[in-house]
Amino acid sequence: MYLLYVDESGNPDASNEQYYVLGGVAVFERQIYWLNNEMEKLAEKLAPGTNLAFKAQQIQAHKHEPWHSMESAQRNQTLDDLCALLGSSNTVLFSVALERSTTDQPMARAFEELCNRFDLYLKRLYAQGHTQRGLVVFDKYRYDSRLQKMLNEYRKSGTRFGKVQNFAEVPVFTGRDATRMLELADLVAYAVYRRYQRGDTRMLDRIIGRFDQENEVIHGLVHLCANKNECTCPACLTRKISMRPA
Repeated sequence: MYLLYVDESGNPDASNEQYYVLGGVAVFERQIYWLNNEMEKLAEKLAPGTNLAFKAQQIQAHKHEPWHSMESAQRNQTLDDLCALLGSSNTVLFSVALERSTTDQPMARAFEELCNRFDLYLKRLYAQGHTQRGLVVFDKYRYDSRLQKMLNEYRKSGTRFGKVQNFAEVPVFTGRDATRMLELADLVAYAVYRRYQRGDTRMLDRIIGRFDQENEVIHGLVHLCANKNECTCPACLTRKISMRPA
């Protein structure tokens, strides 16, 4: 089974923000222990005995300890180390960068798109003989039963793209104290948010190769925007190139 750990960056209700982002890390169940263990090693190295949590925005802002007392080079290295961990793993990344002007329901629209992309990935695996099901995992302290209801409706009635067929169950909600995978999902969401909201590509450049892709088209990163025809971000550009006549 593949578990898709999901987190957000940006506030779906904040009218002063241009983008809302959902980011996800899809992990085959046997890989979870190794990834958790590697993050525990990094946490112990930075702040022994403190059960340090990795929250990308907090590391960047460094308003709270231990980040406040760290040199900027060490904070940047911590983010680089987390990106490198994703890069060296067999995880598959997904994210939706949604321009808020395109919908009045940013969370629902982004979640629908994320579910569709994960389902398409599982369909490709099935076609290759890998009959894996998927399960979406959220932070129980940040999301409510609306997401469970939405995915249940998608499974029964379908999304605008068709039926979601490869999910084993409605989303599961767990705490960050139970798994560090949600911290990696937070990193993905924040990297994508920085790229589209701030124009800062530094973090996304380090993990872009892990997004689901096929035939040089990035399927795992989706940019929902008003000026798609003019956009040259990796998500939009690879789709444009794939549609050009040979």
